[in-house]
Amino acid sequence: MRKKETADPVYKLMEDVFKRPVPLMSELSNPFAANKRKRRTTLTDKNEFIPENVEDWNSKHFVHYFAQCYFKSLNASYKITYSSDCSIITDIQDFMSDNSLDVNKYTKEFIDWCFDNKVLISTRTGYFLLLNTRQFLNRFYQDKVIAQNPNHNLLDVYSDVEALYDNNRSKEIYSKYGIPIASTYLINKKNIDKDKVQSGLIQWTNSLSTGTVEQKKMLVNILQKSISRSPYIQEFELLEWREVLHDIVAKFKNESWWRDEDYPGLPRFKFDKFLKNE
Repeated sequence: MRKKETADPVYKLMEDVFKRPVPLMSELSNPFAANKRKRRTTLTDKNEFIPENVEDWNSKHFVHYFAQCYFKSLNASYKITYSSDCSIITDIQDFMSDNSLDVNKYTKEFIDWCFDNKVLISTRTGYFLLLNTRQFLNRFYQDKVIAQNPNHNLLDVYSDVEALYDNNRSKEIYSKYGIPIASTYLINKKNIDKDKVQSGLIQWTNSLSTGTVEQKKMLVNILQKSISRSPYIQEFELLEWREVLHDIVAKFKNESWWRDEDYPGLPRFKFDKFLKNE
């Protein structure tokens, strides 16, 4: 009887299924992520080679530096997932570049700042991983750049916004600078009715949300930049964009970069040129 049961092809199939390891939650939501456990590397107290000069570091060097700091600070191993961790490092470097900072120097300083403020980050997010640090970039900027350099120059992006518009690249204003900056420019400087700007934005973002991979990526850039370019001044338009696009933003509220409110603190950009009377 046992031999027949073992020889049964259906039985063999089910036996094979039950012998497989239980998939991770990420694999359940994304089947293409399955069988990628082998990409993870556990870093303990083993020293990975990192160039002495921070200017020679690439994204993997920064990931290893974070892992080494993690072990030294918490006496625990940090599990590296290169695909996601390197992507976060790239986001951090983009922030430094957008703010005209020395990219590698300030990326390392940001990691050091995160470990100095690990209690704050853990309390706010529930755990301390590289993934959770990205949302503290503006806090770092306020603490390390503005607070320590009270006479720092605000970034002037108006000429770039104007150039994009003059070259019929208005959509890029939204994806590069976010909704408040782009909308304020169109309303105040191009005299486009606010209701038209708002209704057009709703239709466009709805279209992007159901479009191609590239279109969906543009939507993510628009929302991310709308958050990362804050804080704004109160005279800006469509600061309530989260409410205006409530059906769209609901899909992104679980993303690590999402914020329900703008960053606090002082603006990083020269916003006066975007006002109507300037």
